[in-house]
Amino acid sequence: MKLGIVGLPRSGKTTLFAALTGRSYDELVSSSKAGSVQGVVAVPDDRLEWLAEQYNPRKVTPATVTYFDYHAGSQLDPNDRKGYISLLLTNIRPLDALIMVLRNFQDPVLGSPDPARDFQTLEEEFLIADLSTVEKRLEKIEQERRKGRKELGHEAELLSECSRILNNEEPLRNYPDIARAPELRGFTFLTAKPLLVVVNNDDSNEVLPSIDLKGVEAIAVRARLEMEIVQLPPDEVETFRQSFGVSTLAKDLVVKRSYALLRLITFFTVGEDEVKAWTIPEGTTALKAAGTIHSDMEKGFIRAEVVAYDDLRRVGSYAAARKEGLVRLEGKDYIVRDGDILHIRFSSPGAKK
Repeated sequence: MKLGIVGLPRSGKTTLFAALTGRSYDELVSSSKAGSVQGVVAVPDDRLEWLAEQYNPRKVTPATVTYFDYHAGSQLDPNDRKGYISLLLTNIRPLDALIMVLRNFQDPVLGSPDPARDFQTLEEEFLIADLSTVEKRLEKIEQERRKGRKELGHEAELLSECSRILNNEEPLRNYPDIARAPELRGFTFLTAKPLLVVVNNDDSNEVLPSIDLKGVEAIAVRARLEMEIVQLPPDEVETFRQSFGVSTLAKDLVVKRSYALLRLITFFTVGEDEVKAWTIPEGTTALKAAGTIHSDMEKGFIRAEVVAYDDLRRVGSYAAARKEGLVRLEGKDYIVRDGDILHIRFSSPGAKK
């Protein structure tokens, strides 16, 4: 999954990106050009660690999240709000979700913070961009109608409803049935994307301010402080965290919320070669989960051998789980649950029937 870190200039976007990825802020700033930089971050999961201890595999592979940070680079003034927003609108449409960073600290150039105002500014830009896309497509559909061309599906009806919503200054994410309609998938509307707001506080403030974000989930982080933590030697991290009262790292908090934002779950495969966490959407069948591992498993799917992580942890071993009847055989329509450990039984291509 791919998430874009967005926000107005000087909000701390790159600082948060550095805190999440462990990259050097100075290196990010000095090497950036107009465009994006990406970082892949492992999803923290105690379950994977426990499974690795049990199986002692040659390889342990966590689930990951990919974050993108967008830079104005040398082509734009770093304080050029209009230019930066134009850069965002050009680049973020292919992403799965957005993380909006709002400044909540005193800035020597911009002065006092106003996160509610900044949220509204970006939200309005995304609304205008989506409305422009809708209107252009509706105009084209009307031209096709006049030429006698047949309309496909309910696209025009759905777009007209999008126009009504957007003209009412509402984001499409508030209307999930419309936002996820197959006929509109190719439009990659910005206001339809899942959104998490990260309020970027100063080093001494861990409180989430009371602001109206129109129902969007928000968390508070101290991005500069967190960036400093991830750069420390491991033996100094705990002391630093305790001195500033950091109980949960922003890296862990933001990554987990990113996962939940996209309604994703994790299942595991285990063995001496590898213990691996796999990412799938909620509601995925065993058949499609098998295809996530390898297409041959989906094509030749027979059964899925399933045990819940909590059951395995409670009894201590796979053998004990099997003895107690906790290991089940499920068919292709079984809906995989978060924490399931799967062993796929399948027939190899070309095998004799």
